[in-house]
Amino acid sequence: MSTKDLIIEVARKIFLKNGYKKANIRDIANEAEVSTGAIYGYFINKEKLYEAAIGPLPKEYYNKYLNAISKINKVDYTSMIKKLKQSHYDGIELFLDYVYADFVAWKLIINGEGTNYHTHLELIVNKEITAFNLFLDLLEKEKISFNRPNSHLIESVIRNLIDDLIRIIKLDMGRDEAIIYSKQVADFFLDGWMNLLNLDF
Repeated sequence: MSTKDLIIEVARKIFLKNGYKKANIRDIANEAEVSTGAIYGYFINKEKLYEAAIGPLPKEYYNKYLNAISKINKVDYTSMIKKLKQSHYDGIELFLDYVYADFVAWKLIINGEGTNYHTHLELIVNKEITAFNLFLDLLEKEKISFNRPNSHLIESVIRNLIDDLIRIIKLDMGRDEAIIYSKQVADFFLDGWMNLLNLDF
């Protein structure tokens, strides 16, 4: 194993144990049995080392997520309604594929308060709120009768949905358990929305 790879491996362990804020370069250097200067020779600061410890998969997922969200207003109404539940399942399955490809990376993100990665979780909430409102706008455009919830309720429900999915990572669920759990969560929230909106598809 190269010195750089060793530093990254040890950094993952230290970041996972202490979280981003409490982890420090000196502890990583001591554990890896290298100097702090050796670490800074590869990474200009702690955040760059943290990014290397996380690896490319979460960022790749985030970019795919943004791409999918950007297309929501381009999907025709009939297609969206017919595939509503399946699209939820597909989105969750994609998320799980990335989570279980490198579970530790996602644990690091959950413990990454103070980093850009942790900010991405808030951005996802905001993107989901925007996407949901676009869906409601589409219903109005198609002259579908429904009850539009106020913005506070929309935000509250979406935050709870995201939090429930993140619990898969926080609770160290195995993949089989996570698949069942996430589909039950999706069904619960989707059926709840249909009831609140007074829609029946």
